[in-house]
Amino acid sequence: MTERRVVITGLGAVSCAGNSVPALWENLLAGRSGIGKITLFDGSGLACPLGEVRDFFPEDVTPREARRMARNTLFAVGAADEAMTGAGLERTAGKICCDPFRFGVLFSNGAGGVEVYDQNAEILARRGPDGVSPFFVPKYIANTACSTAAIRWGLRGPNFDPVSACASSAHAIGEAAWMIRRNDADMMLAGGAEACLNRLLTGGFYALTALSCGSPPEKACRPFDLHRDGFVLAEGAAALVLEELEHARSRGAAILAEVAGYGASCDATHLTAPDPTGEGIIRAIRRALEMADVAPSGIGAIYAHGTGTKANDRVEARAFGSVFGKALENIKVCAVKSMIGHALSASGALAAVAAVRTLCTGLLPPTINHTACDPECPLDVNADGPARVDAGAVLIDAMGFGGHNAALVLKRWEGK
Repeated sequence: MTERRVVITGLGAVSCAGNSVPALWENLLAGRSGIGKITLFDGSGLACPLGEVRDFFPEDVTPREARRMARNTLFAVGAADEAMTGAGLERTAGKICCDPFRFGVLFSNGAGGVEVYDQNAEILARRGPDGVSPFFVPKYIANTACSTAAIRWGLRGPNFDPVSACASSAHAIGEAAWMIRRNDADMMLAGGAEACLNRLLTGGFYALTALSCGSPPEKACRPFDLHRDGFVLAEGAAALVLEELEHARSRGAAILAEVAGYGASCDATHLTAPDPTGEGIIRAIRRALEMADVAPSGIGAIYAHGTGTKANDRVEARAFGSVFGKALENIKVCAVKSMIGHALSASGALAAVAAVRTLCTGLLPPTINHTACDPECPLDVNADGPARVDAGAVLIDAMGFGGHNAALVLKRWEGK
């Protein structure tokens, strides 16, 4: 049987640095941070900036529909609608461009509708069980984002919420590609959404001493910089339409890039800290390169996980050195979290959207706030504005609490 190739035909994004792919890409290239002071809740006692999404409401959602959606689901709907429309699809349930049972959704979300939980917990304490909304459970549970996207677009194929902390949406993209490769689907909507910014969750990460308390807010996140002091918690969503190559050709879809490689592993070492040897993420990256049939020297740019924590950046840099060796000297590294913060489950998909734009334009955004090189992170971090890169293939890696690792290799589409 001929190997089924998987291409990308649509992109969507919602983030603190732009509520659409064009807006996000423009701000990334310009080095404009979306990180700011806490406004979504009472931030007293929390000396940390956040990456809040502002002024966003999906165009094709009625007020009645919105009342039945948690914030993360609204983000998912916005990103999904942009990706599907960009792929040349129309939102008419039951009239999608292929058999609806051959079009699935893998959309990750970890925290669910946390603001819905807060609201109903308060109501329960004040008024008892009779006061709790009948919409509480369906709004709160994490899989509502992927099921809502399916309902809106009439997608009846494989559908679930893969959760692996900060590696979730990278896993969603990789596993969705495998579903197409093994002929379980012809098209998949893949990505992730997160709206985790409330007082409790932010306080939890603050208690872990994982968050940056840098000031001013836009300079807080400093991936791979000598003076980095933690990550910036953020929210947002990103979606990609994946499609079997011949299926995309048959309907005349514009092909943006190819999902060529995917690797996954687990450190099995610690619940929050990465394995200091980097063996797990090394294995995931090597597997992605092997599957893509790309030599280390064939990678033109890396979209790093790049959280800005001391341990994570050090292990990640060590892993890149082990995998790429001398070739690493010629590979520019970008960490978009410096501008959009760490959107947990959505972070891998947001990086993948930016990586596709790099493959299409040959431009790599800067990693802002990188002013002092850390000897333990000997990388060519692109820090001085957008760089021109000859990127035939781009690597994206993601590392999550619990030791979850994922790596993707995307290739530039050249019509072959």
